Amino acid sequence: MDVPGRGDATAASGSCRERVEPAGRAGNTLCGMEVRRPVEGDFSDVLALVQAYDRSMFGETDWTAAELRDEWRDVDLDRDAWVIELGDAIAGYTTFRDRGGGTLLADGYVHPDARGRGVGGAILTVTEERAREAAAGASPSERIVLRNATLLAPDGDAADALYESHGYAAVRHFWRMVADLDREPASPRAPDGVAIEPYAHERDARAVHAAIQEAFTDHWEHRHVPWEDWERERLGRSGFDPTLWLVARSRDEVAGAALVSWKTSGDWGFVDTIGVRRPWRGRGVGEALLRSAFRELWLRGERRVALGVDAQSPTGATRLYERVGMTVLWRAVVWEKELRAEVATGRAPDARAAAP
Repeated sequence: MDVPGRGDATAASGSCRERVEPAGRAGNTLCGMEVRRPVEGDFSDVLALVQAYDRSMFGETDWTAAELRDEWRDVDLDRDAWVIELGDAIAGYTTFRDRGGGTLLADGYVHPDARGRGVGGAILTVTEERAREAAAGASPSERIVLRNATLLAPDGDAADALYESHGYAAVRHFWRMVADLDREPASPRAPDGVAIEPYAHERDARAVHAAIQEAFTDHWEHRHVPWEDWERERLGRSGFDPTLWLVARSRDEVAGAALVSWKTSGDWGFVDTIGVRRPWRGRGVGEALLRSAFRELWLRGERRVALGVDAQSPTGATRLYERVGMTVLWRAVVWEKELRAEVATGRAPDARAAAP
C-alpha cells in the first residue's frame, strides 16, 4: 500500500507563530531562525538530517540518497522546499505539495539535536503560509485541507499538543511493516486460474496502471492518477527495475500486481504498491504476489522486505501482511487542518477528522 506523501514525519517541537514572507535563496528570519531555500550544496546535510531524525525515532532509516534525489527532482526547490538554520547548522527541512482536489501535503523533519527549540513550529508556519497561498488559487467552493504526517514517539504528547495548538486533528494512521527473511521462501502457489508472472513492459504497462487504479478505488483518499503522471512517477524514478515487478494474470486480464524496488526506499527490498482487483480478492492472489516478491528479493541476496500500509485499510491488508510474517517497524499519524470549508456547508473553517 502507498503511504501519503513519503509516510515519514514532521518532527514537532516548540512553537512559532510569526508570519513568514516568501523565502528567496538568501532566506529570511522566522522566530530567530534563518529560513531559506535548499541549494545543491545542502544535499548531504539534508540527507544526514532526515536520516538522523529517523534513527532517533526507530533506530534505523528508510531514507536513501536516491530517494532524496527523486524528491528534489519532483519538488520545486525554489517554491516548495525550505531549510531552517540554527546558527551555522541546518536544523529543519520541509517540503510542500499540492495533491489536487483541495488536499495539500507538507512533510518535514527536525534534527534530534534541535528538538525543543521551535523548529517544528517554524515548519508548521512556513508550510501553512504556502498552503494558504495555494488555496487562494483553488475553486472558491472547494474544501481545502493541509496534512502533515508524523511518526509516533514515546513522548508523543508534545507532538499532539503542538499540532492541536495549530488547529490540526488526527485523521489516519499508517504503518511501516517489515519481514526479516531467515530462510529461502518457498515458491508460492497461486490460486487456481491465476499465474504470477514477471512484468513485461510493452505488454503490461498500461494494464498494470489500470489494475492498480481500480484496486485502490476504495483506499482512503484515493484519486485516479492519469497514465502520463503515473508513467513519469513510477517508470521514471531512480532505481526503477521492471524485473522486480510482478503481475497476477487470469487468462487475458491483470488481476493484480506488486510493484517492487530494491535499495531505493531504505536498505531493503520495498513493496511500493501491491493491489488486487475486487473480483479476485479473497482468493490468495495478494499473498501469492507478496510471497513471490519475497522469494525474488531473497534470490538477489536481500534478507529484509518492507512496505507501507494504511492501518485502517478497508481491504484488511494488515492481516495479510501479518500472516506472511511482517511486523510493525514504525507507526505514523496523519494530521489534518482545514484551511477552508466547502461553501455549501456554511461552516467556518476548523480542523475536521475524516471518517475511518
